[in-house]
Amino acid sequence: MVAQLKKGDHRTYEAIFKLWYAPLCAYACSMLHSMDEAEDVVQKMFCTLWDKRAEVDVQVSLKSYLYRTVHNSCLNRLKHEKVREAHKSDFAHRNRDAHDSADKRIAYDELTAALECAVAQLPEQCRTVFKLSRREALTYPQIAERLNISRNTVENHICKALRHLREKLKEFT
Repeated sequence: MVAQLKKGDHRTYEAIFKLWYAPLCAYACSMLHSMDEAEDVVQKMFCTLWDKRAEVDVQVSLKSYLYRTVHNSCLNRLKHEKVREAHKSDFAHRNRDAHDSADKRIAYDELTAALECAVAQLPEQCRTVFKLSRREALTYPQIAERLNISRNTVENHICKALRHLREKLKEFT
């Protein structure tokens, strides 16, 4: 049969196709779990068999050759599917991270703007004390000395500022 196939005998090819198509599809389906994909693999194998009939090198039997070819094609398809799923998963993960990062950046920008607005609404002396404490990281005694006010006054301004900020920024908690 193989010798006739190599010579291009259409009847031999048709006989091989009719004899082995259904069993090969069943075998491929057992590996791929999809009859559509199994039929696709087997059809491609038969097309390649005809196109490269002169190069067919059957060592043991035609049956073994056909099953081994389908087996290898199925393994290649499964490996390709794993790679595709990995890329798909990686893309989804990166997309989700980018989306989360954008959401966090927007939330941060909104909070920063609201904070700046709330600080700007503080009375001038209270705002100055708060900025020296939080932005310049000065201690209460350092602030008191710089502004020539008492430490208790610094504490009162900080308490007032924090109460005001908690009220203005409560939607962010």
